Amino acid sequence: MIVAGQSLAAAEAVSLATAAPEELAYHLGAVKRGLRAVLQLLAPVEGTGR
Repeated sequence: MIVAGQSLAAAEAVSLATAAPEELAYHLGAVKRGLRAVLQLLAPVEGTGR
């Protein structure tokens, strides 16, 4: 959870007005990976009866 939060915080710190296309692509990927990690932590585990 901490790593996902750090990745999201770093991606949110990028200035969209001055970022190069490569930088935007990298940080968009970081947001995607961070969001995926958070959702995996929150998703119920199969077979637990929830």
